[in-house]
Parts: sequence; structure tokens; C-alpha cells
Amino acid sequence: MVHDVELLNWSFTSSAGKIITSKNKVMKYLFSIFALASFSMFTQASAFEIGVVDLNQALNQSEPGIRSKNILERRGRQKQQEFKLEESELRKLAEDLRNNPLLTPKAKANKEQELIARQQQLREKVRSIEQEMRLEERRLTEVIFKELKTVIRSISIKEKLDLVLEKNAAQVILYMKEDTTDLTQKVIDAYNELKQDGGS
Repeated sequence: MVHDVELLNWSFTSSAGKIITSKNKVMKYLFSIFALASFSMFTQASAFEIGVVDLNQALNQSEPGIRSKNILERRGRQKQQEFKLEESELRKLAEDLRNNPLLTPKAKANKEQELIARQQQLREKVRSIEQEMRLEERRLTEVIFKELKTVIRSISIKEKLDLVLEKNAAQVILYMKEDTTDLTQKVIDAYNELKQDGGS
């Protein structure tokens, strides 16, 4: 029997979230330890300026992030359509095989083997495309994160901040003496402007 074959509903947002989530457990503890150590170092300072950035939001709402998401989703939909056509052909072959009384037992067995082989080929093709899409998604995400870090550094220096945390990881810190400054929108705006000036 031919099973439904569908590509994953490619979502750049969700995968990017997974990339961040997979790092968050380690990042949260590292951030909290680093922040606490930094607080102890700066206890004599008059002010300790802390900023936060929501990397998920910066990724998903920046123009390069939106473009990358659209490219991946468009390609995912295209592949889904291709695989659905192949699946439809296999369903028709399976139905013809069941309803053809003229086939000899040997011919029927050969057709069944051919059908099974084509079903397996289709499943392998789907798995291969899924892996390829995940790798491309990761590559695009890493490029954007690298560029975002440059923008964050530039804004942090301009804003004279002593420490910048990933906003979601910073939630592990239950109390801060100083208020934090959310740089997320500034980062998105500056990143969009940078990409417009320098091209994509």
C-alpha cells in the first residue's frame, strides 16, 4: 500500500527557534554565570548598563530573515507538489495492480516488486530533500546570526552598554539591580539598513 508522502511544512521561524532552543540550556547557564561574575566585578562602578536582544525576533522580523524564510518555504512547497504527483502515480499503479485480473501470478509479483521499489525510492528522495532543506536553513540562519552579532556589537558600543544578553536566556536571571535596555528593534532596523546599503 502506498503511504501519503509529504514534505515537512518548512518554517524558517520554527527551525531557527530550534537552533536557538538547542543552545539555550547551555547559554542560559553561561549567561547567568557570566552576568553574576560581571556584577561582582563592577560593584564599585556608578552604573552598569545591560542590554538584551531577542535573537528569534531579530532573525524572523529582519528583512534578510524574512527573505530566507520565503525562499525556503517556496522551495518546500514546490517539492511537496512534485512528490504529491509521484505519490499519485504510485497510487494509480497500485490500484491497477489490484484490479487487473489478466496478470499472471509471476507478472503480478514482478509488478508488486517494482511498486515497492518505487515507493522506497520516493521515501528516500523525500528524506534527502528534507535533510538538504534543513542544512540550507541552518546555513542561512548562521549567516544572519553572524551579521546580527556585528550589528549588536556596533549598537552596544554606541549605547555604551557593559553587557548584552540574549533576551530569552536572560530570563534565568531573576533579579538585576540595574534595568535592562531592549535593543531588539534597534538591531532589526540597523540590520535592515546595513543590508540595504551594502546589498543582500
